Amino acid sequence: MENKKVTIYDVAEEAGVSLATVSRVINGAQVVKESTRQKVLEAIDKLDFKPNQIARGLATSKTTTIAVIFPQSLFGHVKDMVGGIGDAGRLLDYNILMYTTDDIGDGNSIETIIEKVIKTRADGILLFYNEQIKEELELIHKYNIPTVVIGYRIDDAMTCSIYLDAREVGYSITKDYLDKGKTDIVFMKPRQNLVDLDQFVKGMEEAYKEAGIPFADDRVLSVSSHYEKNLPEFVYYFKKHRHQVVFTGYDKQAVAVVNAAQDNGIKIPDDMEVVGMMDTSYAIMCRPALTSIHLPIYDMGAMAVRLLTKMLNNEPIEERQVSVVNMLIKRQTTN
Repeated sequence: MENKKVTIYDVAEEAGVSLATVSRVINGAQVVKESTRQKVLEAIDKLDFKPNQIARGLATSKTTTIAVIFPQSLFGHVKDMVGGIGDAGRLLDYNILMYTTDDIGDGNSIETIIEKVIKTRADGILLFYNEQIKEELELIHKYNIPTVVIGYRIDDAMTCSIYLDAREVGYSITKDYLDKGKTDIVFMKPRQNLVDLDQFVKGMEEAYKEAGIPFADDRVLSVSSHYEKNLPEFVYYFKKHRHQVVFTGYDKQAVAVVNAAQDNGIKIPDDMEVVGMMDTSYAIMCRPALTSIHLPIYDMGAMAVRLLTKMLNNEPIEERQVSVVNMLIKRQTTN
């Protein structure tokens, strides 16, 4: 097994002990039984594990460093949030280290990313919602590092969250259209998103159920997070499909929907209304200008840093699960 792929988790599994026990052996703690210590040392030798940097990372001294882990594909959508994180970090005298988890190759898995965070002795972690969120939290919790998750509702002893109540948003916007008699609604759901779009879909389902209309599976289409991939696929899709309303998970996807629809002679918004999400610069650049669900992106980043520093400094926290406000900004892709 190559050194770069061997982690502290592998050592714990090989020795049949907990991560905490491996950490104690690495740090020279005297509370470990000699027989257990030998098992761990034998596992380290067998796997050729190099624990020195990990040991330093497990030190308890504070570094006033916050690690931010997010999917690279999200950056174009949340760059303002990154700005909020950076500004708040500077204001509170914390260093910000950024790590990405997209297209990182076999030698740079999420386990390796977490190891890098440990080596830097980061005091806390800001974690963006993504498809691997549960696995990431499981790894982070093994090290008992205070964490704030952006975009996903969770609350435990070491974790707080800042999120959008996507279920309520999905319900309210769908109900509004159903009340207007527009029942042919589809949702272009990206495979990677800052918002928990599964909850958005549940909200849509509730609105349809309340209206007594079946919610078919084909109302939710799994699509890419990238405009370049979406556009040709949407052009082909709208050759055969016409809908009254299209929701998207990102503004950039909505722009692809608008362009593809217009290439097929579909008039926006007369024939079809389109609603984006995030209310980014793409919404303004779109022609016609895009209606979008506005989220306070910059503020979410700043609030996440402040919440995490409260955790790190044992300050009182009034609310560990912070639901952010949202607003539908109407422009020219809706009536």
